[in-house]
Amino acid sequence: MREHDRTTIHEAMEQQTISVAKAGLVTTLSTRTTVFGATNPKGQYDSNESLSVNTTLSGPLLSRFDIVLVLLDKKNPKLDGIISSHILAQSTKAEENKASDAAVKSTQPLGIKEWTLPCLRRYIHYVKQRFKPVLTKEAESVISGYYQLQRRDGTHNAARTTVRMLESLIRLAQGMFCHL
Repeated sequence: MREHDRTTIHEAMEQQTISVAKAGLVTTLSTRTTVFGATNPKGQYDSNESLSVNTTLSGPLLSRFDIVLVLLDKKNPKLDGIISSHILAQSTKAEENKASDAAVKSTQPLGIKEWTLPCLRRYIHYVKQRFKPVLTKEAESVISGYYQLQRRDGTHNAARTTVRMLESLIRLAQGMFCHL
């Protein structure tokens, strides 16, 4: 990722704005949105190194994400054999691949249609207006205890154990409430 892109995404996630300069005009745009990011490690992932070192993304930028998942591709000869056999079997079925659209449609349950973008937007708007979850005292206690524990053990991942982590935990708990 280029340094300019890192700076821009950092500004968007931290200040929820992006500064744009075009044709002599400078303006700031609101960026209140959800950000999903994906990256590969530089070379082979080294579990002895920090996430920041493996991804070459700074700790402050990584701390802006509510959730960071590390997906490792561990070498397993047995599983690798199963996967390669499956992929090779799929590639030899050229005639079936021509009908892949029909196969995909046939795997979708009857009566279920894909959501259109306007429909999805209306649904998200509805959920935001309808559900205003409030944390119970017990939930506050659990979140506070976990946050304080992470702060005490701050050497584990100091870049993540900031007030932003507490805010992320609250958002995640509220989001889980909406899905129950």
